[in-house]
Amino acid sequence: MTIDPSQRSTLAALADVLVPAAEGMPAASEVGVAEEGLDRALRVRPDIEADLSRVLKVGTGQDTAEHIKDLQRDDPAGFEALAFAVTGAYYTDQRVRELIGYPGQLYDPQRLQREVIDASDPMLQRVVGRGPIYRPTPSP
Repeated sequence: MTIDPSQRSTLAALADVLVPAAEGMPAASEVGVAEEGLDRALRVRPDIEADLSRVLKVGTGQDTAEHIKDLQRDDPAGFEALAFAVTGAYYTDQRVRELIGYPGQLYDPQRLQREVIDASDPMLQRVVGRGPIYRPTPSP
């Protein structure tokens, strides 16, 4: 990994703008998104490292919120890499998962054995409750 300590410090500052502490949830830097969280995210998406490294080499040098707005406007690929790294690192943190009540993906072999779908299944009810959503496919 080519993300150096200075870049990790910049990441922590930017991450706290994207994911600030609020309503009982910790800020991104409080759960190590610039340390082990970043390492987790880059193991899954090594393809974002170059864009992320470029964004973090620049540093902030200004108000971090303004810097993020500038990134969104001037460097969409860099902003996307930053947003993925921060949110990916944040929501894979064990403490955050416990706070939001998400145990992670669980394998339930009994689901595969069901011949009749139980419409009262809580996972299915969330999908039904949200209603139909889709994006039309583009015409060729």
